[in-house]
Amino acid sequence: MKKFNVAKKIAKSVSDMSGYVPGEQPSDGGWVKLNTNEFPYPPSPRVKRAIVETVGKDGFGLRLYPDPASSTLRAQIAKYFGVPVEFAFAANGSDDALNLAMRAFADGRMSAATIDPSYSLYPVIAKMQGAKLQQIPFGKNMEIPYAKIFKSKANIFFFTNPNAPTGVGYGADVVEKIAKKFKGIVLVDEAYAPFSGFSATSLVQKCPNLLVIGTASKGWGLAGMRIGWAVANPAIIEVLDRVRDSYNLDRLSQVAGVAALADKAYYEKLCAKIVAERGETEKFFDKLGWGYFKSSSNFILFTPKNSAGFSGARIAADLFNYLRGKKILLRYFPKNKIINMSIRLSIGSPEQMKLFRAAALKWSKIK
Repeated sequence: MKKFNVAKKIAKSVSDMSGYVPGEQPSDGGWVKLNTNEFPYPPSPRVKRAIVETVGKDGFGLRLYPDPASSTLRAQIAKYFGVPVEFAFAANGSDDALNLAMRAFADGRMSAATIDPSYSLYPVIAKMQGAKLQQIPFGKNMEIPYAKIFKSKANIFFFTNPNAPTGVGYGADVVEKIAKKFKGIVLVDEAYAPFSGFSATSLVQKCPNLLVIGTASKGWGLAGMRIGWAVANPAIIEVLDRVRDSYNLDRLSQVAGVAALADKAYYEKLCAKIVAERGETEKFFDKLGWGYFKSSSNFILFTPKNSAGFSGARIAADLFNYLRGKKILLRYFPKNKIINMSIRLSIGSPEQMKLFRAAALKWSKIK
């Protein structure tokens, strides 16, 4: 075989970067999977019906290209959020929308910024674009560092709200304050907004620099379909359209997204169940004396203590591995020194959470 060194052919912006590491997806069954913030309930029955109708009895519908603009889905997104249709954009999951925004508004001369800790994809897509990412630390108790944000010379500011990985949420007034004073694009990543009770989408018609990103993966039970959206003024939407793939959302995802967003009552009921279960889990942590961030999302970042009352990275790793040994899978970030004393727990079904609490309680008594 001809000798070929691919390392010498890699683009400079990619040569020294590491890819995003998603949560573990076990291939075997029997797991209590509470590590990737997936919806613990089936999607709306309307979604399945829409997909079956689109495929057809013989699969004939799959031979055709999808609508390149996802026009019907954009109309449904606009209706759901109460904005004109020209304010809506459909994406291949919210990660696609984030990547497109970085592609459109950051490069070697225009930097990006975010608050640390935040979604670990941001540094990856910044490096892919050859853009500098300024990571501004939160205040001591997760306070927004307004002064540092406003002094930033970044062209686009990524604000995960509710935050990942802490779950802490900030109201629309916080978003409006940032959007009004920040000189560049303000991107609000609302992946977990369905569990928070607030959204910044109502602000896009009065804040022309505001770009709100959402996903059907968390609050609509469609992580396997890759459906996302953006809501912003038409000038920003037009730029996203310039840089997206020509057919960025397949036919099945488009109809699934329309059906899911149309069944608001179904999802509001289930999201309320998740929020209630989140509250029960916080009470459990209170009884154990374990620390946690008050969450506005469908997960909790908590800090476990052993029977002697100690916490730390070693203690967190021990609990994580203990639970994993019982096929209860959570998310641990051992390399992140800011949060490596904590574990992220996705809120599952009542049955899943009961198994988690029993195992965690047992560990707390024997360690």
